[in-house]
Amino acid sequence: MHHMAKWLVAVLLVSLLGCAAAVAEDTYYLELPSKGITSSMKITVDVPGENPVMNGINPLTGETWYGNYYPILVNIDAHPDALPHWGIASADIVYEMPIQKDGSTRSAAIFMSSVPNFVGPVRSARVPMASLREMWDSAWVFYGWQNADKKNDLVVDVDNWALHLHEDARQKGRWVFPFVEGIEKNYSSYFHRESDGEHVAPHNVQIDLQQVLALFTKESTKHPFKFTETGLDRGVDVSRITINYKTTDPAYITEYVYNENSGLYDRYRNGEPYIDGSTGVATSYANVIVIRTSVTWYNNNASRPVIQLVGQGTCEIFQNGKYIRGTWVRTNNAKTADEFGAQAYRMVFLDENGEELEMKVGKTFIQIVDNEQPVIVTAGEKIEGAKAQATPKPTATPKPTRTPKATRTPKANAETPAPVEQVEDEGDEDFTFGG
Repeated sequence: MHHMAKWLVAVLLVSLLGCAAAVAEDTYYLELPSKGITSSMKITVDVPGENPVMNGINPLTGETWYGNYYPILVNIDAHPDALPHWGIASADIVYEMPIQKDGSTRSAAIFMSSVPNFVGPVRSARVPMASLREMWDSAWVFYGWQNADKKNDLVVDVDNWALHLHEDARQKGRWVFPFVEGIEKNYSSYFHRESDGEHVAPHNVQIDLQQVLALFTKESTKHPFKFTETGLDRGVDVSRITINYKTTDPAYITEYVYNENSGLYDRYRNGEPYIDGSTGVATSYANVIVIRTSVTWYNNNASRPVIQLVGQGTCEIFQNGKYIRGTWVRTNNAKTADEFGAQAYRMVFLDENGEELEMKVGKTFIQIVDNEQPVIVTAGEKIEGAKAQATPKPTATPKPTRTPKATRTPKANAETPAPVEQVEDEGDEDFTFGG
């Protein structure tokens, strides 16, 4: 039994709530239509301007909040051996994206309103994650980074990409704030390897976020969403969402089950509840958005993702157990987006009518997929263009196991984590690091 299901009470609660999702008399298992979907730098929609900043309101979640706006983006290891993640339940927004052609993924989580002491496991950086950092004007925590050939390559080389936008991103050959990297000496003391008996290298590096928080000297630029307390009241009833990024071992299967009691989506990984390893809390989200975009591989290298996060494309939107298809857009120009010129601009989600989507108050999970990636839903009615799927097997209720020991607080003299060794026979491993 995977170590993700370790907390008897939490697991039983999540299982019961998952079963609480309504099963209509007529239930359809469908793959959402993807034929003909493309993403483009050309802009064909009306792009709204920035939303006003509201005092006392978290611009990321719409919840009541007061304090300094210090967002921190952390690269989170999504390998099954990295589960459970530490501190993840505190994140305001979480992304998941493919980083290997076989479907292996990595996550990036934004912490702002509630910053836990320790978060992880932390892994290395990719250019698409750098693009998210620019959008949120956040601090960015990563452990190692991709650098293909030591040339000035702005497609996959994270350091050159960052220096193209920020000439001071590296000083004296090292990353400096807001880039908080763990292998080089500037910030290596902020990281440590956790020895909890369940996580092993390279899936056990934690970051002390309180130390990162202390590096801020001014607030970041806010890009508030629009919010609604009620969420969607239209669309197709959808009780389950499944994205099979990778089904072979190790599998990367993400699922959401709508919980009618909470009005939230309970998240699962590989059939088990997605639980915060620090607290045993099962994670749930008010909004689930699937960004469809172009995902290609630089020079056909299966470990060099090129993900379009500027321009315009299709998105699948889920709120309140309802589904609509909308549009995402991120641009600095009303006609054609510029890759680097648009980096500081927000990504806007538009509903089926081309109006800016109101996000339901609460946390959001954003799944980034290729335009043709199958997205499977359990729906209460047929969806035009969707393909019928075989009836899925029910998600097994995880068996309870021992209660884990609490994650320890690192000692002051904890060893700095060593760089991850290159392991070329494991698809998820990092192949190159800077520094």
